[in-house]
Amino acid sequence: MTKIQIKEFNPTELEKVRQFATTGMQFDKYINNRFALHFYGKIVAEMELKNSTIALGAYLNDKLVGFIFARINFQRLKYSNLKRNLTVSIGNKLINLFDNDDMTKTYDQANQKMLKQFMKNKPDGEITFFAVDSNIKHQGIGTQLLEALENKLHQQQIYVFTDSNCDYQFYLKKGFKIFDQIDVTLDQNDPTPLTCFLLYKNIL
Repeated sequence: MTKIQIKEFNPTELEKVRQFATTGMQFDKYINNRFALHFYGKIVAEMELKNSTIALGAYLNDKLVGFIFARINFQRLKYSNLKRNLTVSIGNKLINLFDNDDMTKTYDQANQKMLKQFMKNKPDGEITFFAVDSNIKHQGIGTQLLEALENKLHQQQIYVFTDSNCDYQFYLKKGFKIFDQIDVTLDQNDPTPLTCFLLYKNIL
């Protein structure tokens, strides 16, 4: 079996990040327009890298197969630059201009409500973006990425937002605990609620 290598993420591979996240986080469930889906995924990938202090990639035969981004307090935003900041700023304005539904607002409001209470714990950082290639199974890519991130942290508390459309059980198996959860309805045609979670872990 070829060994997975974990190393610093190469920002030139953001297109693969967009692809992995679009599938793994099911962006396509709520965005039907193909162009809008591509554009949204690109801006989110750029934004999360911009806001991160740690970015790790998992590589199989020198091919990116997964990534994890995190923002740790008091660390430099080393992936932030003028071009990326401008791309994100313009992209978010366009998304807000053409996004006429309340799905994103409802989702963000639920997360912000949980975060407001959680910040009383004074966490040290957040996992901002995390996905793997859905075409590769049983390689432990997610586990290796998370362990590599945790090895960079000591006596620190991190948190992550996730939801029931994602594999939130993965985090629970890795020692994360549920701080809070909120059910929201994003699709008027589908009354099945989506559960938003705020999970956290104390790294020893």
